[in-house]
Amino acid sequence: MANTITLIVLCVLVFSFTFVNGFHDGCNVVATLIASRAMRPKVALAMAGLVEFLSPFAILVLGASVSGTMQKLVNASLYSDPSMKSVALAFITAGIVSAISWNLLTWKLGIPASSSHALIGGVVGAGLAAYGASNISWDYFFGKVVLMIFLTPAISFVVGFVVMKITLFLLKKASRGVNKFFVYIQWLMMAFLAFNHPYNDSQKSLGIIMILMSIFYGTSATDFPLWGIALAALMLSSGIMLGGFGIIKTVGTGIYRVRPVHSFASQFTAGAVILGASMVGAPVSASQIVSSSIMGVGSAEHYKHVHWGVMGKIITSWIITIPIVGTLGAILFFVFRLVF
Repeated sequence: MANTITLIVLCVLVFSFTFVNGFHDGCNVVATLIASRAMRPKVALAMAGLVEFLSPFAILVLGASVSGTMQKLVNASLYSDPSMKSVALAFITAGIVSAISWNLLTWKLGIPASSSHALIGGVVGAGLAAYGASNISWDYFFGKVVLMIFLTPAISFVVGFVVMKITLFLLKKASRGVNKFFVYIQWLMMAFLAFNHPYNDSQKSLGIIMILMSIFYGTSATDFPLWGIALAALMLSSGIMLGGFGIIKTVGTGIYRVRPVHSFASQFTAGAVILGASMVGAPVSASQIVSSSIMGVGSAEHYKHVHWGVMGKIITSWIITIPIVGTLGAILFFVFRLVF
């Protein structure tokens, strides 16, 4: 009975993180759509929430390589060992709580920091404290996390820049009426981005659920529980429907003055980059990718009008997230070690 209660409490913690992730990172999906005044905020959030609810179920068809990356960050043979269960419980609880704490702080400050990197930092930091450096999969950490921190924003910037340049070239002789086209095409692009965002993000939470299954049942879990996918979908969609309006303002208006054509180019770019990352199993940051795509789109039109100071603060938050949350995760491990 005690085991069941503990498992339920920890699952609640995981899906609490998923909910916070929804209104923290998910709001990036609609930031440019709202900023360009193509749709009212409540309508945009509701539509995005519907798409985000459906997206995680694509895991059943397309697979979940991102979840596999999350499970392999720390040596699975250790956290699935029944004789070390109390250590494993302290490890995973510290990782989740540290990620939630960082997300709530950056949400309060309106900083589009990365929920993905917060969770990864918390898990790796707690894992270091629990099992030592030799039991962290540094190949996965540096190859699919750290590398992507620098690579995906760069790709987003370049693709956004190119897409915008091509769009501007094609619009040279277009009339003002073309703006209506971009108002409506944004709806489609928002759905494209809203689909790809939770496909990547839900897998992070599901990766932690699979770690919990391994801890409680003593074997390496491989099959995703349908209830886990459904709850991840529900929490992400509920989170985005509430909306992190401070972050929406920063992303939608703080980087560049976004109009419908810019929103179209940014959404297409961000959706494509997130989809590509999901296919190679990289747990990437939607906030990083969306912000970088806006920066690339803005630079393609008027680079002097990009608010580089705001972008500098955002980039700083990307760099410091994993070290700070990792340190917090390590500290909390020793706290929860006393609890368990």
